[in-house]
Amino acid sequence: MSEFRDILYTHAGFENLTENVVLKELEEYIQDTENMERRGFCKCWICLADVAAIVLNQLKPCYCSNFIDKDENNEYFTNLRIKLKEMIQKAFETVKKNPHHCG
Repeated sequence: MSEFRDILYTHAGFENLTENVVLKELEEYIQDTENMERRGFCKCWICLADVAAIVLNQLKPCYCSNFIDKDENNEYFTNLRIKLKEMIQKAFETVKKNPHHCG
């Protein structure tokens, strides 16, 4: 199945635009190192994956391929970006209370 998945993603441009927007916003959020340290949020890959999963599980996916418009600047994604900072912060709080990493 991984070969099938890889072909869809690589050759047909299959992707989840919601996931793309969330990961971009998460990346921007963690670049504020002072804010992350002040809040005691961990930036290890395990915690970041947990935060991303928590946020994404609350949102409607938006899958597309090369043949479907990939407009991340439409009204839905514009409004989503406004909400994501708060959603990401809440997800970090959840992960902080119950981290899955060692250490």
